[in-house]
Amino acid sequence: MATATSRALQKAENTGEAISDNLTHQIAALRKQVDQLSHSVHSYSDHSMSDLQHNAVAIAREVRHQGRAVARQVSKQANATGEAVRENPVPVVLALGTIALLSALVFTRR
Repeated sequence: MATATSRALQKAENTGEAISDNLTHQIAALRKQVDQLSHSVHSYSDHSMSDLQHNAVAIAREVRHQGRAVARQVSKQANATGEAVRENPVPVVLALGTIALLSALVFTRR
């Protein structure tokens, strides 16, 4: 019976050591997985920031391009207006005179 008890104790100790070793291996595996997940999240956030910066640069280029197009159109319209004023200045002078008269009437009646 003493040998059976000692065998049972020995088996329990071996089982306890096996469980301890198994838990140690599982914890090491979990740490490795957590490190891999952390690396993946970090890598993903780097790519997201890169994509965001790329999109911001693309938007800035598009806005700059559209601004140039608008500036060209405004310049063309200003040139056309300047030519119209040079050809026939009377309507412009009458319009400016009317605006000046109305402004004077509005601001003197306070």
